[in-house]
Amino acid sequence: MKNIHIDENGKYVWEYEVDMHKNRNIFDLVMKILTVIFVFILVTIPFVALINGSFSWESMWFFMKIAIPIFLFVYLIGYLAYELYAYSLGGVYHVRFEMDEEGINHIPMQKERDYGRNLGILSMLVGLFTRNIGQIGSGMHVATLENIYSEFSHVTSVKADRRHDLINVNYATLNNQVYAGKEDYDFVFSYIAAHCPKAKIVDRQGPEAL
Repeated sequence: MKNIHIDENGKYVWEYEVDMHKNRNIFDLVMKILTVIFVFILVTIPFVALINGSFSWESMWFFMKIAIPIFLFVYLIGYLAYELYAYSLGGVYHVRFEMDEEGINHIPMQKERDYGRNLGILSMLVGLFTRNIGQIGSGMHVATLENIYSEFSHVTSVKADRRHDLINVNYATLNNQVYAGKEDYDFVFSYIAAHCPKAKIVDRQGPEAL
């Protein structure tokens, strides 16, 4: 454990700096969320039209001609927002991890928390202006988020991404991105895997024991 120490409470503690230009997992996650929303809308609208008896291929084609440019524009905005986020942090996302037998805490450093809080407040204002209750709620969540905690007993999957020094610790509705340097990666991954009794462990490039 080169970069990990044990604090006064007996927790394993380490910090990691994510190069946001070389390691684009945060950007990939945003794009996946946008894609899921896009697919959901594409499936839902024809289904509703079919139930209401108003479905036609002509109307569907008209909808597609409008929807695809809109979502391409949304993807572009997502890309620009990520680049702005990376620029505001100097291209580095600095995070601290605290881990014990019960779970692991993903704690953004002060600069990251301040930016996330401002972004959440902006999202709330946009939601109020557009009367979008969902966006108001999402903005409130981002604005008040201090850390992401994963309780091992509730984790459903643990997936290794060694190329990016990343371990995805997942609930059904939550993805906790845990980073560890190459010198410490095997220890962190093995520890998390051993303490998640309900989780599916995926480590195609890791030790044979896992």
